[in-house]
Amino acid sequence: MINLFYSKRNIGLIRNIFFRTCIFFIGAYFIFHFLNGNISLNPLQDKKELTQKNLIILAKKEKELEYKELLIHKINNVHDNLELLDELTRLKLGYSSQEEVVFSIK
Repeated sequence: MINLFYSKRNIGLIRNIFFRTCIFFIGAYFIFHFLNGNISLNPLQDKKELTQKNLIILAKKEKELEYKELLIHKINNVHDNLELLDELTRLKLGYSSQEEVVFSIK
């Protein structure tokens, strides 16, 4: 009877140690991958910085695109703005007076 009591207690002790060890290793696994994996803090910060750089580049490209669209619009509508074209040409060649004011879109 005494051996049976000790064996049941040993089984419970072994089971308890096994479950605690499993819980420890599962927790260590998640902590390790949180600190060093794809979802850790450092790669997220790097991805945020990369996103900010890409947004800045995108803003510059959008400004260039708007400027080029404006130039294309001016080229396509030259026949509407012949007077403006003539005034800008005279200004660049130096034929206009200094009191003359010429407005241009840049």
